[in-house]
Amino acid sequence: MAKWTDRDMVVAVQQHNNVALERYYHDCKSYFQHHAAAVFVGDANVDDIFQESLIHLWREIETHRIELSENRVCRWIEGRLQPMTSSLLTFLLAIAKRKHWELVRKQQRLFFADSDSTLEALDSDRYTENYGELEESELRERVVSDMVLQMTDRCRQILTLFYYEHRTLDDIMAMRPENQSKQGLKTSKYKCLQRLRENVRERFARLHISL
Repeated sequence: MAKWTDRDMVVAVQQHNNVALERYYHDCKSYFQHHAAAVFVGDANVDDIFQESLIHLWREIETHRIELSENRVCRWIEGRLQPMTSSLLTFLLAIAKRKHWELVRKQQRLFFADSDSTLEALDSDRYTENYGELEESELRERVVSDMVLQMTDRCRQILTLFYYEHRTLDDIMAMRPENQSKQGLKTSKYKCLQRLRENVRERFARLHISL
């Protein structure tokens, strides 16, 4: 990776130095991809999350929520300008992790809808939540993600394609030719979802987490 400092990035973003920003973009993407496996659970769309996260970071700089003070990179927190305790690359990963868990949170809310027919009709945007409650919600999300990872490859792929990638049943049948009928695929999806619900509810009960 080319040698540059967090201060260099802050200056480049605020001055709209496109030549420097293009270099930082590629360096950040390389760093991000190298560390992505430690950040994401399942088949997250890493490229999209990287784009959104870098835009978020640079917007923080453009709006002076992150800025230089006495030649130090600082961030406004609770009305005070405080020195950052992490590098901008580490902060980028934290943003990405939070955006990833937002998507997982949407899935989690969908998983516990009352009926399968309701699940297919829900608009996931209704369940967008604020960045608050991270500590409590992250525990719940990790439980759901762990349970998804423990499912069979077949169930995990079906649920991921349908609820995360928003594929239609026809799309999934084309991608998974072993599913011989749409009704059979729908039945498999329902059974996989029920199994996931049961496993998550059981783990929630053991950890004393409310639904």
